[in-house]
Amino acid sequence: MKNALIAVLIVILLFVFPGISRADSPITTTNFYKAYLDIQIVQRAHLEGVMGLEIAEYLSSPENPIDVKAAAINALSWRFEGKNNAELYMYYLGLLYHVSILELDTDFLSADEIFCLGYLMVMDNYFDPAHALPLLEVAQKAMKDSFTVSIILALTKAQIILTEDWCAVWKLTEKVLENRALNLDLRPEAIKIIVDYMLLYKDYCD
Repeated sequence: MKNALIAVLIVILLFVFPGISRADSPITTTNFYKAYLDIQIVQRAHLEGVMGLEIAEYLSSPENPIDVKAAAINALSWRFEGKNNAELYMYYLGLLYHVSILELDTDFLSADEIFCLGYLMVMDNYFDPAHALPLLEVAQKAMKDSFTVSIILALTKAQIILTEDWCAVWKLTEKVLENRALNLDLRPEAIKIIVDYMLLYKDYCD
């Protein structure tokens, strides 16, 4: 996966955003962080919108729950011209593991860190979510029981096919919602925020 991470870095540094807005989309409209604003790290992410040391440390700590990590990333939000929070997190990971960012490898990153990096990439650059897909898929394989990880992966896949098939966009969400094997590690209020928006696409299914 080292080559994949290098490719990811190149995309982060060199990607030129197209001029068509997709602000109303699965990634940008599902603001589920609002269900976590009672937690300080989520408040901080929402107010600052930029990856700082405290947020990076929180994302990498194995003691912190995956749903709050996802909520903090969601709270960092997006911007039409893009953000560089994933790049900043990669620099933090490089310092943490004493390697350059070009030497980052998923072999020594935790599943949580892989997930967080992938989700940060999607939030930073929602015009091209596909470049984050390999990392989120690796994270999902490692955390098969996590509803949080599965729904973020579904939203990312939905973002990718958004202009192709709106019914399929809903089906990706529905598949996660119907998976009874998943641990519901996301707050019900957060799930409702996601579902309330994604239901708009259900109307396009036969």
